[in-house]
Amino acid sequence: ENGAMEGPFDLVVGCDGIKSAVKEYIETGEISTGSDAMETRNAIYSGIRIIYGVADGDPENEDVSESAELRQYFGDGGYALAGTYGAGESRPPTRGAFFIFRDEEYNGPFKKKSEDENNVKAESSSSRVAENADWTQDVRTKGDARTDCSAKIKEMNVPYQEVGPIIEESDRFFELGVYFHNPFSLSGWKKKVNGAGERYCILAGDAAHAMPPFLGQGSNQAIQDAYCLASKIFDHNANIEGSNYKSTDNDDEEGKKDLQTLLKQYENQRWATTTSITLKAAFLGYLETGGEGFLSKFRDVFFFVLGKIGVARMVFLDGATPKV
Repeated sequence: ENGAMEGPFDLVVGCDGIKSAVKEYIETGEISTGSDAMETRNAIYSGIRIIYGVADGDPENEDVSESAELRQYFGDGGYALAGTYGAGESRPPTRGAFFIFRDEEYNGPFKKKSEDENNVKAESSSSRVAENADWTQDVRTKGDARTDCSAKIKEMNVPYQEVGPIIEESDRFFELGVYFHNPFSLSGWKKKVNGAGERYCILAGDAAHAMPPFLGQGSNQAIQDAYCLASKIFDHNANIEGSNYKSTDNDDEEGKKDLQTLLKQYENQRWATTTSITLKAAFLGYLETGGEGFLSKFRDVFFFVLGKIGVARMVFLDGATPKV
């Protein structure tokens, strides 16, 4: 009725994010529906949260730097990032502050158990911020978020004189939980569609390998997925057309391969790299939000030593280097 059309298709590419319906189908053979469908899909809550504070630039304020420098400040159980960003032509720079901290109700991805189930120390669902993936703040007011963020920064001994002014002037706040996927899923990234012949679903981007953001590699890896998958789709199309083509697989000595084999090659090519980055990013996230005492001191020594010997630089550059 609305002019939309679907099919026929050989391949459904699931690029539908961390709570992917396509991933759910690959793992269970079904796609859940209803208002709580997104919550039942297989994304792991890390127990780490991020509060974003954004302060629009003031054209009257000439003291704000136009530098895109991003500064990091560690505390006990959390850390903050602060920076100034371009906001477009003829617009004053925007300042942003990001506070990353452990959820008090969790030990890593595991929810704490209360000794007295009738006296749970958790916040009620009415006062807790919802997961605002669409960047809308639908639970707490701007004032609530500012007060809460400022209190947490001070409590965790993050240098408030560096981050506080941005928080106090911010006019938009967002709070999100950090989620990721278990990279060792037995279902893999592909599945033949039931009752549809030789048709398949395949995952890419966050749907395949959602990772914590602490190495800044989510978009980078998704682009590499797209390149590798497109190469395999090119080979498949050339097979169907019967053209005299050179395979994109440099190790191809067997001639033309079917779609299932090509998709498995794509998964094998990308899995090891994305799994390595996921594990490193998760480790960094928990290390950087280490609590007061031994954990925070170990973190400081760890980064100091690895920075001096060049390992930290190598880890970041290795993640950013294309593996295609």
